[in-house]
Amino acid sequence: MISAARSRRWAVALLPAIAVLCTPLGAIAAEPKRVLLLHSFGREFAPYDVIVATLRSELAKGSSEPVAIYDASMDAGQASGSDVQQPLVELLLHRFAGSPPDVVVTIGPPAAVFYPQNRDKMFPATPLVIAGLDERFVLKPALRAGDAAVASHQSRPGVIDNILRVLPNTQKIVVVLGDTPLERFWFGEVSREFARFANRVSIEWLNKLSLKQMRLRVASLPPHSAVLYSILLADAAGVPYERGAALASLVEVSTAPIFSLYESDLQHGIVGSSGPHHSQQREGALTAAAALRALRGENPTDPTIQIVDYEASVYDWRELKRWGIDLARLPAGSEIRFQPRPLWEEHRILIITALAIFLLQTALLIGLVWQRIRRRRAEEEALSLSGRLITAHEDERRWLARELHDDITQRLVGAAIEAAKLPGGDLSSSDIDARHTIGETLMQLSGDIHDLSYRLHPSVLHDLGLVEALKAECERIARSESVRVDVEAVKLPPSLPREVALCVYRIAQEALRNIGRHAKASIVQLSLALKDGGVLLAVSDNGSGFEPGLQTRPSLGHASMRERIRLLGGKLEIRSTLGGGTTVVAWVPISEAAS
Repeated sequence: MISAARSRRWAVALLPAIAVLCTPLGAIAAEPKRVLLLHSFGREFAPYDVIVATLRSELAKGSSEPVAIYDASMDAGQASGSDVQQPLVELLLHRFAGSPPDVVVTIGPPAAVFYPQNRDKMFPATPLVIAGLDERFVLKPALRAGDAAVASHQSRPGVIDNILRVLPNTQKIVVVLGDTPLERFWFGEVSREFARFANRVSIEWLNKLSLKQMRLRVASLPPHSAVLYSILLADAAGVPYERGAALASLVEVSTAPIFSLYESDLQHGIVGSSGPHHSQQREGALTAAAALRALRGENPTDPTIQIVDYEASVYDWRELKRWGIDLARLPAGSEIRFQPRPLWEEHRILIITALAIFLLQTALLIGLVWQRIRRRRAEEEALSLSGRLITAHEDERRWLARELHDDITQRLVGAAIEAAKLPGGDLSSSDIDARHTIGETLMQLSGDIHDLSYRLHPSVLHDLGLVEALKAECERIARSESVRVDVEAVKLPPSLPREVALCVYRIAQEALRNIGRHAKASIVQLSLALKDGGVLLAVSDNGSGFEPGLQTRPSLGHASMRERIRLLGGKLEIRSTLGGGTTVVAWVPISEAAS
């Protein structure tokens, strides 16, 4: 049995877990902070779209809690204020019924006027952040404790000054401006500020034209003209336009360079944001910082107003080149965008990779060439060594043949003669027969040694020439092997280079020796002829033949023949079939051997 005290301890321990399980899932997750963006002209309307994009990004990165962003638009360029105010108030009250947003951010002048006028009807306790307008539109008395404003001050005369500096020969500046109440306000403000340029340049306003008429005007501008694109919410015909679409329509036909007041227009065909300007990205970041302070509950006693600092002029390098504008004329500190980077900076990694591959390939090619050179040298050395070996072999055979012929053979003949002169008076008949046998043996041995010396080095080759030497060798083979050898020599010169004659003789000698040893032939044909500047030798038999592919070990005789041919640059072919005889064909060039 579990005691009552122990049961109470278990119950106390389980209470927190039971409480968590009984809590609704929605209560466990943190409620996101809600931000209402009230747009004057729409979420994607330029130049405010850059401010909004930066604001959204900075809110997501800067908040430690989830943030839900809601968008509402006045569409101020398409309806009058009286037409949109009450329905928009009712829409927002319905959308946030019972749970007002944590902060309201207005974008553009119309929203900055609308929301303070209707604030008490909607969300009086919600902090307000005003953005996307000139400081002249900030209604300071309408701001309350905890509110903030991020505004800018645009220097319109500075814009004209910079246009005239960049294009000093400019005689006419055409200003693109719409005809809404906001634009009419700006027309009054800016026309007064531009009045001081009346004696220097002619300024033409297009605020009373439709977009179609504006296109015709900018398409027919005289030389030394420029276009200043200010703002075009709706043209004089009352047709509203997205800023990007209207600008693109004018850029398409303009015969003069177009300048703008806003940095965000830079990549849409304008030469530059001429004159000191403020960055929409900077304004968006400051607006996000003010909204984050409000979300964190920071509630200063007085509203804060931040003026975006001026930044230097920015220009599009592509448009500067298109209109032939000298970069030296740009104001000091100007920023040039879209300028091609130097080849090294643009393709540094590619260039380094290509150079590395090229150097590697070069190293490999050098290595291969060096290996080929070494191999060729080794082959040349081997060829030279082979030639020297064969020459030394022939010299040794010549010396040995001479020694056998001039010394051993003569001594054997002398011994046989002396043996024949020995007296035989007291000798028995068996002794006499033995002496006679010794004499004959010595004579036969002398003859064999003479034949051996001839095979080692046939003197007839040098004395009578190649043809006679081969005929003598064929006669010897015919006698010793009982085979018929036919010799045919056609149109041979009386004398041949020593190397050629010796090479052909040794190949024929080796072929005849192989026939005697292995072929079991009855007929052998040997022919000599001149062909293609060389000596052509052919030795064929009707013997048993062989299968070249079935040879288990290389033939030393064949290797000797091929090496001799290779040294003189000739060709050797051995054709044979089992039971079909063998043919050896060798061609030795005369010219190379002679040279």
